[in-house]
Amino acid sequence: MFRWGGLTTRNDPPWTDTFSSGFVQEKGNPSVAIFGLVNWDTAFSTRALFIRQVELLAGHILQSYSSSTKIILRTGQYYCCTYDKDPKWKRKFSRLRNQYFNQYLTDIFQAKLGADYSISVWDVSQIAERRPYGAREEMALACPPNHVRAELIDIENLVLINHLCN
Repeated sequence: MFRWGGLTTRNDPPWTDTFSSGFVQEKGNPSVAIFGLVNWDTAFSTRALFIRQVELLAGHILQSYSSSTKIILRTGQYYCCTYDKDPKWKRKFSRLRNQYFNQYLTDIFQAKLGADYSISVWDVSQIAERRPYGAREEMALACPPNHVRAELIDIENLVLINHLCN
């Protein structure tokens, strides 16, 4: 398992090092690869950088994984309601920006990889989007950058794991 801060330049080492390290040859081809992106990208990247990095990631996947690997895209978490209240970070979040990045990621993966891989989208943002506004606000306001709270992310992940294992 690898943890990246999105496809941003904030990763140390850079996320591309994961692919150049030969991990597939060392560990074997995975049956499932889950890519949970967008939140860090929305917060800290420009659209132009994100577009370039998604294209680069798609190329790395084509070169690194066999077509038997099932690809799961986990969209960015729901973002709601107010401005970023965390004075330490300078995030560029907005609900529409999150939606744009989610849609772009999904569209590019389908276009570039859909002919070779089975691709599923685990759209966690829709879990919140479909709730009444008051419930959405409650989900997000406890976190300074206004995306869903950690315990809700844990629930999202448990539902995904349950789906994968049953």
